[in-house]
Amino acid sequence: MTQSNQDLPQRVERLEHEHIDLKLAVSSLLAVVERHQVYHETSQRNFETIMAEIRSMRADMQEMQSEVRGLQVENRRILDVLQQEDDHGD
Repeated sequence: MTQSNQDLPQRVERLEHEHIDLKLAVSSLLAVVERHQVYHETSQRNFETIMAEIRSMRADMQEMQSEVRGLQVENRRILDVLQQEDDHGD
């Protein structure tokens, strides 16, 4: 038997060990990817929820702005009426 033939069982054993190591590394990587995927999906849902809340708050704020403008107009009318009464009362 030549030297290379004698080394063959050792090479096969080394390759088998490397194959096992690679399988373990790939398995670990897949576990990490799965965890990150779950975190990403949770983050995405949280982001979408926050954005929906912001849109709702924006709509509420626009409604309040409209109400404030209406109250300001009403306040101006009342002040005008009071000022006219004051001007006619002098």
